[in-house]
Amino acid sequence: MVPSNHQKHQAGRHFAVAEALLHGLSASPNGAQTSVTINGRTAAVQVAAQGGWMIADIDRMTAISVDIYVLVDVTDGRRDFYVVPGDDLRAGVRERHDEFMASVGGVRPRNPESRHTAIYPKDVGAWRNRWSLFDDVTEPAIWDATP
Repeated sequence: MVPSNHQKHQAGRHFAVAEALLHGLSASPNGAQTSVTINGRTAAVQVAAQGGWMIADIDRMTAISVDIYVLVDVTDGRRDFYVVPGDDLRAGVRERHDEFMASVGGVRPRNPESRHTAIYPKDVGAWRNRWSLFDDVTEPAIWDATP
């Protein structure tokens, strides 16, 4: 039996909780749909099952003030996690979308009304397995020589 999109999303959310637990963080699903709580912080979870995370409305996504995202890629049996600060994710999504729109003269070729965009693993590679963003401990700066 093939899982539905809802089942894939819920599985991805539980994978995020499990992976956080395996990194020694406290974690649990939060609510019924898209969020989890990790080390007391609420994070939005998005799941990619076909190579990228689909964003239906770029303006809506970039207007939401989510503090941190856990992007889970389950494409072809993978279990990859990208932990991304919300501001960084939104800025990157907006920049790539604006570049695409400029490349097509400001009008989408197939559907001018579409607000769709996507995030691909290459776009967030720097954030792969960055579970340390949930750590409560602030580490001293490298240049801080104070004992």
